[in-house]
Amino acid sequence: MQWPTLKRPVAASALAGFVGAGIVDGLLSARGGATGQAFVLAFGLYGAVALAAAFGGALLAAAFDAARPPGWGKLRDEPNRDHAVAAGILAAVVATLVVAAFAAIGQRALVGKMQSQKLATIAAGGMVAIGALPGALAAIAALPALRWIARALPRPRALGATGVLLITLGFGAVLAFVAALSRADWRVLDLGPLYALAVALVLGVAHGVFWFGSATGRAVRQRLPARLGSVLSFAIAIVTFTCLIVGARLPEGSPGFAAAAEDSWGLRLLLGAARRATDHDGDGFSARFGGGDCDDTRADVYPGADDIPGDGIDQNCEGGDAKPSSAPAAAAAATEAPIKAIAPRADAFKGNLLIITIDALRGDRLGVAGYGRPAGHSLTPTLDALARKGTYFKRAWAQAPNTPKSFPVILTGRYPSDIAWDKPGTNYPNLLPSNHTFFETLAAAGLEPIGIFSHFYFTADRGISRGFVEWSDDGAGTIAESNKDIASPRIVPRVIERLRQAAAKKEHFVLWTHLFEPHSSYMPHKEFPTSLSGVPGLMEKYDYEIAFCDSWVGKLIDAVKQLGLADNTAIVVMADHGEAWGEHKVYFHGQDLFDEQLRVPLIFVVPGHAPQVSDEPVALVDVAPTLIDLVGAPIPAAMRGRSLLPIILHGKAAHAAPPHPIFAELLPATAWPHHATMMLDDGHKLIHRISDRRWELYDMRADPGEKKNLADAPADAALLEGLRAKLLAFEERPR
Repeated sequence: MQWPTLKRPVAASALAGFVGAGIVDGLLSARGGATGQAFVLAFGLYGAVALAAAFGGALLAAAFDAARPPGWGKLRDEPNRDHAVAAGILAAVVATLVVAAFAAIGQRALVGKMQSQKLATIAAGGMVAIGALPGALAAIAALPALRWIARALPRPRALGATGVLLITLGFGAVLAFVAALSRADWRVLDLGPLYALAVALVLGVAHGVFWFGSATGRAVRQRLPARLGSVLSFAIAIVTFTCLIVGARLPEGSPGFAAAAEDSWGLRLLLGAARRATDHDGDGFSARFGGGDCDDTRADVYPGADDIPGDGIDQNCEGGDAKPSSAPAAAAAATEAPIKAIAPRADAFKGNLLIITIDALRGDRLGVAGYGRPAGHSLTPTLDALARKGTYFKRAWAQAPNTPKSFPVILTGRYPSDIAWDKPGTNYPNLLPSNHTFFETLAAAGLEPIGIFSHFYFTADRGISRGFVEWSDDGAGTIAESNKDIASPRIVPRVIERLRQAAAKKEHFVLWTHLFEPHSSYMPHKEFPTSLSGVPGLMEKYDYEIAFCDSWVGKLIDAVKQLGLADNTAIVVMADHGEAWGEHKVYFHGQDLFDEQLRVPLIFVVPGHAPQVSDEPVALVDVAPTLIDLVGAPIPAAMRGRSLLPIILHGKAAHAAPPHPIFAELLPATAWPHHATMMLDDGHKLIHRISDRRWELYDMRADPGEKKNLADAPADAALLEGLRAKLLAFEERPR
């Protein structure tokens, strides 16, 4: 059987498939007043991909037409030719695997550590080129064995050995893809682009089968004008370029961009690609397609840039130059010099401090917050008891939705963008020595800082161990190992033993330990059997990780009592961030600034002070100044937070002042290159999605789930403008 030429069918089917996928994605994105804009963006961007796919497909099909055997029948009828083609395909697989191995090694050892995306791209291409020669040599060396394997393949009449091999490789590729997805929960992945690609493939194959493979389609095609296909392709090209021109000129903040970002499958990916393609100065932002770059000829001017006050340049593209401020920059007070000895105030707390942090613990998962599994059965009896014994801050927010940015905030009392990082754009940057932690101040006030951990993040070289007299991270594994670790049974006994030594020697200490269990991947525990699957099953595992962790906190608190430390040891419990469960289409954490990722528990138990529940909005940036104030030391000028000690000591009556605004930041990193800020002020929450050039406003009293964005509501325009000015003042503050 002689195959017909594939050039025209492939080109037409590719064009039809991607245009069809664009129409489907346009329908998904169209909502409210964004319908027209969504279709303009969808047809323009998908149309461009369709034209490129049609052209590329035609070239590949032409090459295949020239290189393929005379016909499949030749492979069926000539065993030697069939085996030779199968051996050649196997040799290509061997070469590909060698090249992939070189690329993977290069990614782990070199490319993944690069800060520059351009250099990383060049390096990735270089690793492929380097692997090409060994791949070719391996294929050549393996040919004798591959020929033997090809001859051993079954040769059914309809397929031949080559057909069997191609089907086997296709099936293996599907299994490999499924196995790759199983390495991480699929819910954390953005599968929208894959859905769009699948739609394009299905529509393209259906188009090809009908028009070129079925008798009905061929008959209809023969009755149509011969030039109709060319005319339709030309029309699609004209409409595509028209939509691209219109889409590129849509003003920043147009509802079509928000619709593409929130509701599309692949349109948001294509929109990002269009912005990158039209970014002329290489600063990561475009002046086209709503990218927001107000000067695409200067790499130092882009949304999110530090705006230098008074220089006449709007570096962050927010509508004017930042105003000079008389307030000193927080960073100006930072120095690498050690803090001098401090004489505590006479009214200071003279006891010890035990600080327990728990990873990824949502503030609403505590029993005292009203949560239970099953309903009415608290997961956290230990934390509940501490909350009832001390000051329980019901409304506490983290300043970052992930560990590597949140913990430095807690330690320094400064916002993520205030902190001096060695490599700020990486996933796990280290603190520079100019960042003083509250442990250094506590040490200067006479306490002995002790840290006991077992987790990949808590290595001494992170810059977070400065000021500690003891720092232990024994048993810590890699990132992958830590994510599947059950570390509390290893950590808590070490903490208890160290407390026993401190009690015997009557040491004046501050001890910090971190328990990691609620962080994914969620591990099963025999004490808490699970029964659900899917998302409910994940949530069940997460909840029981919290229960497991609480039980180990209970052992630690019991030890404090048994060792006679309870009457002179203040206990602080908090989480570094929360965890999302699809409330805003994302899972886990580190991806946005909604409350599920930012609301955390915060408990202070200070001996001798009455228990209370505070509704005051507070932040983790307040922890450092609070503890420093508690031990009677002066709060460093570099700290941005405020002391919560008046609330702890005197209750609500001490706070008649207006609510204190809460701020948080999502800084771009390698794994999630998005930039956003958040402000909570007097019941309203404003989110500035800097990377997406969007504002979101929520009334937290009427809409605690943050579902109704009021930013575009005319009735809330004045409110938005006032809050926007406050948040921009935070973004443009002196550092």
